[in-house]
Amino acid sequence: MASTQPASIELDVHKELKIAWSDDHASVYPLDYLRRNCPCAGCQTQRKEAEEAKKNPRANPFKVLTGPVLKQVEALNVEAVGNYALRFDWTDQHNTGIYTFGYLRSLCPCGQCRAKT
Repeated sequence: MASTQPASIELDVHKELKIAWSDDHASVYPLDYLRRNCPCAGCQTQRKEAEEAKKNPRANPFKVLTGPVLKQVEALNVEAVGNYALRFDWTDQHNTGIYTFGYLRSLCPCGQCRAKT
């Protein structure tokens, strides 16, 4: 079973988050990947609406996209939430997502982990 306890965490605020897990697995997350997969309720709703719009583009022809469009998202700050999660302050002013270690492990973008899903 994959560990959800990090042994070490390193953040390059311009590029990526690296987590070495206690089972010796290493995950490298591009910051734009983490931002696109924000677990907050608002972002989950937006992703769900986007998926539904792909299936039925005529469902809401007047939908207006809001918020700044950034060429590259960066992390202004990251902080621990208890002993179970991380919370980021993003350059797009978003900061409500709480990324549990279990969620981060499930998001691991490496080939080995993606092959399991």
